[in-house]
Amino acid sequence: MRVGLVTFSLMNLREGGAERHVREFVNVAKNRFELVLFPTLNTYLQVENEEDKNALIKRAQELEKEGITLASEFYSLVDRSITRKERLLNFVDFRLLRELSKAYYSDLNKIDFLFSPNFISPDVVLLASHSGKGYGILINGYIAPLHMDPLSYSIYKFRIGQESFLSSLPKNLLISNYWAKAIKIMKNNPPKFVAGVNRVAIEGVIGKLPTNHVILDPGFAIDPSIIKYRSEAKDNYAIFAAARVEPSKGMLDLLRIMKLLKSADVKLKIMGRLKSDSSNFYRLAERYGVRDKIEYLGFLSGEEKYKVMSSARVMVYPSHDDTNALVVMESLAVGTPVVTYAIPGIKYVYDGVPGVTLVKEFNYDGMAKEINKIMHTQYSLNDEKLQKLLSHHSSWAKVVEQEVNLILKYMNESQK
Repeated sequence: MRVGLVTFSLMNLREGGAERHVREFVNVAKNRFELVLFPTLNTYLQVENEEDKNALIKRAQELEKEGITLASEFYSLVDRSITRKERLLNFVDFRLLRELSKAYYSDLNKIDFLFSPNFISPDVVLLASHSGKGYGILINGYIAPLHMDPLSYSIYKFRIGQESFLSSLPKNLLISNYWAKAIKIMKNNPPKFVAGVNRVAIEGVIGKLPTNHVILDPGFAIDPSIIKYRSEAKDNYAIFAAARVEPSKGMLDLLRIMKLLKSADVKLKIMGRLKSDSSNFYRLAERYGVRDKIEYLGFLSGEEKYKVMSSARVMVYPSHDDTNALVVMESLAVGTPVVTYAIPGIKYVYDGVPGVTLVKEFNYDGMAKEINKIMHTQYSLNDEKLQKLLSHHSSWAKVVEQEVNLILKYMNESQK
């Protein structure tokens, strides 16, 4: 059985939490199906120079060594120069997505089912419509344009410090129109299933599609071996961790919260890739008088990451954009309590969980008070309810098996 994977995640040169989920899916699915990778348009749009191109080709070759077949036109498409005008016009008429569908056509005819394991752009919708193949999608994250109108989305991006309102609004009008066209195609040719890593992931416009909606449970997992880093001995600092340190993850909120904690002498260590202009971040830190209280550790992984996380007194996580927030579960697993915003995805998973304090989004004062309280409290995360939650989310195999079974079920239905 040949399954076509329509995804950006495997070729993303700047990986995050959703990429981990896709990798875990591939590790299991490649032993169950013959996988053919159809990289999405975003794959080619990330190539800005020769270095990016070489890194992408290297990534493709690594996947081929794992036994994953790439669409035959991939290497030709990597060489394809895409102009700014073409990028803009694609939002209007899908010209680049249609070109991609034509380039992939011969390979699409050889597969049995299409699956998008991290649905963040409508490529799979166009490929399925063009080829007549059955398809399914998994939603790992919050797709803001499907939940907010362009005005609300522009205000949101301005408020979190991601972009000015005036520069954001024209782009969001285009993006909103882009998704509206994609949803119209999906209504005429609906996916066989829409799976979500939790209920919040499949709310909004996607939740109204005429298809089978499925909530994975568990929808994500942690590596149970990290519990060995669990420690009751804490150093006197707070930690923030994210794959990408950017405004949507609360990068600027951190500084506003730290400003309120100046007199409390709280130190903050930051882990992750600082994606935005770091000079602006440090300039604002200087302005708030907290530059000397912040230590940027860069992107850490494995033992190094969990040792730093387990030694912290508290995890500060003022994210505006998360569904499951894997890093929150990891923090709990290594014995570090978390103070985070009560955004829908995080609230769905962690509301009432011992060790997690939920604060209203943008309530900097509330965050600061809760952090300061924990910094001066001896905390122990041995609650039975928490242990059951950690146990429930300790197997990626259980997560992925649900996805494999969905593909098998609806692939068989498509072939009848």
